[in-house]
Amino acid sequence: MRGHRSSGWVRRSTTSVVGVLVLTAIVLAAAMPTLAFPSVPGDPPEPPGQDPRSPRPDIVVIVLDDIPELDGRLWTRLPAIERTFVNEGVRFSNAHGETPTCCPGRAGFLTGLHTHHHGTYLTDGSLFQPGETIATELQGVGYHTIQVGKYLNLFERVYPKWPPGWNEFHGFGGDYFDYTMWSNGVPHRYGKARRDYSTDVIAHLSLKALDRVPSRQPLFAWITPFSVHKPWVVAPRHRTAKGCRMRWRPPNYMERDVRDKPAYVRARRIVSRGGYDLTRICRGLRSVDDLVSRVVRKLERMDRLDNTMLVLTGDNGMSYGAQRFLNEKKVPYGTQIPFYVRWPRVLGMRPREVAERIQNIDLAPTLCDIAGCQLGPYPTGQTRPDGRSILRLLTGERSQLDRMAVLTSYQDPTSRIPTYWSVTTTGSSPLARAGCRHRRRAACRWMYTEYATGERELYDLSNGPCYAWQRGQRGDPCMLDNKAGKPRVATVERALRQELLRLRR
Repeated sequence: MRGHRSSGWVRRSTTSVVGVLVLTAIVLAAAMPTLAFPSVPGDPPEPPGQDPRSPRPDIVVIVLDDIPELDGRLWTRLPAIERTFVNEGVRFSNAHGETPTCCPGRAGFLTGLHTHHHGTYLTDGSLFQPGETIATELQGVGYHTIQVGKYLNLFERVYPKWPPGWNEFHGFGGDYFDYTMWSNGVPHRYGKARRDYSTDVIAHLSLKALDRVPSRQPLFAWITPFSVHKPWVVAPRHRTAKGCRMRWRPPNYMERDVRDKPAYVRARRIVSRGGYDLTRICRGLRSVDDLVSRVVRKLERMDRLDNTMLVLTGDNGMSYGAQRFLNEKKVPYGTQIPFYVRWPRVLGMRPREVAERIQNIDLAPTLCDIAGCQLGPYPTGQTRPDGRSILRLLTGERSQLDRMAVLTSYQDPTSRIPTYWSVTTTGSSPLARAGCRHRRRAACRWMYTEYATGERELYDLSNGPCYAWQRGQRGDPCMLDNKAGKPRVATVERALRQELLRLRR
């Protein structure tokens, strides 16, 4: 087991572990008076389940690889995911990655920091500094922490092989067959046999790790299958799975007229007209669905499921044909990610949708808000996370965050796609009533992008999402009409440039 000195009052405490847990419960109760956690000290303990007197939930986060939210059809072809998350959870329909690639996105999830603050701006895990993460903080306030699956790209370069903050760590860089999984610092080689299919191995290791969780400790599990990253290898048992044939063809699919786009977009040719075939993606997710089913059943047998916060999300989105990018994720046109939360004891089991814009960097602050920890200071010296807690959105206490805009960036100088910075406004922005045809309803949403080449893009994202929008309707959520440099929106563009500068600072 590895210890970690957590932040805030936990670092300064010299009491026993029991005293720390009691004090955590007191702090949490004061911070979240509206959450009706049970407190029944007269009830007898029920091993192997969680202590019924503990107010803190178990937390299980499942992070998929390279998957956008799309229109939700994929999840209806996956029975366990549909039952668990779609039919019984909260869906954040406007969730996005703060950066559009794997390694920077995962670092953002773990730290709550912008890419230019955590420094992992390339798909190279050796750049990541793991000294202050959601794992170290949750471990510091008494959680038993587990990581199973893809941790960071190029894991062979990552040291230490058992990062701080994890009681159990089973990590690799990602693949379907023929890979090395490092379990608590020890390498284990997997080959090309059917039993070595990585999603199934991750499911098996996850269940074994859950068996080892102390009955009196709250649980934090970070489960990260490689699916559905290319080359989209499907588990042998699902290669002919029925019910998965579908295509994706929103209005911006293989956009015809790209004369108003940056040069790197204009250089792209139309390579497909019939829509993006999702069949192999869906079949690849069938093994993930099996994983979800097995984890849910295990939590139920452990008597933990009712007070488990289950999260399903993805490390970054994908373009799937948007603006002529068929299988690209580095562009600013496909940053949307799935984000579902199921937590019966607090949220109930009726499905609900939240439309407020959130980002991957909001997850870590939210988990600390729930568990009673505080992220920061970081190895870089930054004292607080960049993300915001979305707990009040989750519980329905609020419909908006007090945040005027969010930042997106891509910063790989070796890529054919130029470095860019984007700012996207929310309903709290003064620009919610400026410049678009939805201003009377405070529904103007703007996205402004600056490239290292000096090129700019400005879109009116009102009236989204793109897949539900049609040409001729108000707004431009599919980003077809670049308004940068047009006199009619010059005031809006100036305001967005200033907001972008502020967020970058």
